[in-house]
Order: sequence, then C-alpha cells, then structure tokens
Amino acid sequence: MEIPAKVSVFNRTLEVKGKHGTLVALSEDGYYEVVLEVQQRNHTVLFPIAETVLIFNEALPNISADFEIER
Repeated sequence: MEIPAKVSVFNRTLEVKGKHGTLVALSEDGYYEVVLEVQQRNHTVLFPIAETVLIFNEALPNISADFEIER
C-alpha cells in the first residue's frame, strides 16, 4: 500500500458512504488522515480506524507465479 492513495470512505458516525478522498497518513493514535472535498474545498478529516472502512480505488494487480503451491 502506497500513501497517498485514492480511497472511498465509509463511516457511520459522520454518515459518509463511499465518499472519494485521499488517504495521506495513518496515525499511531488510531486515526486515518484523509483529505476530502467538502463544499468545493479540500479538508483534512481524521477518521477513527475502528469505525471506518476504506476501499482503495486502485485494484491489486494480478500476479502470475511461475510455480504452484500444493495444498
């Protein structure tokens, strides 16, 4: 995961449902630092990690291995 990263944010407390933003940091105090556009201006918002879901807009690349894992 590289930061900054484009994400969709979901947070029930603030009633944020899929709002696009940019993840700029992870705080050691348990917060995501996300830049969101609110009323046509960018604002830094601190979302508690325990109450927030982030979905990264960039999908993970398909990596093909030259070997198989036997299970």
